[in-house]
Amino acid sequence: MAKLTVFSVPGLSARLLAEHAHELPNLQSLFAATVVVLDDASPQQLETALISGILPEYHGRGVPLWDGIAAKVKTEFPLREDWRAWARSDVHLDWQTHALDLHAIDSAARGHDALAVLSAYALVDGRPAGQDAHPLDRPVLLTRGFEQLKNWVGILEVAGILRRALMEEILTDAI
Repeated sequence: MAKLTVFSVPGLSARLLAEHAHELPNLQSLFAATVVVLDDASPQQLETALISGILPEYHGRGVPLWDGIAAKVKTEFPLREDWRAWARSDVHLDWQTHALDLHAIDSAARGHDALAVLSAYALVDGRPAGQDAHPLDRPVLLTRGFEQLKNWVGILEVAGILRRALMEEILTDAI
């Protein structure tokens, strides 16, 4: 099983990264994809969909991507009691939620073999952008150290992508 560090950055968009590309060498070296979100979902529902791969109406039945994996998790919104992950000495998933400070995130991105920087939602005019938003106004998934070849992914795919990275599995789409 691999070790994966995830930086969750609420509000981060592809446009914000593009506008500051010259200042962010570590983030620019990561593979980038935009994330298509669920319309009319709240930021909390979007975060839950991101970590579970489950539509909001089924959140009560789902499990987080770290189910059965030693993990330390700090999300933006409180987790359900049965989804909480506690720090242990053998952590395979280290999920950290960071404020939208691009320079701090860029510095923190150094030195991780397997890393994902992602956002459950992107803010446009102070509100989460919907699925019809311009691609630059969508949230992002930036990766290093595991295969993720799509240029855009649905928010419900992210949990599966990260789980496969942890389990060191490769999945290719049918042609």
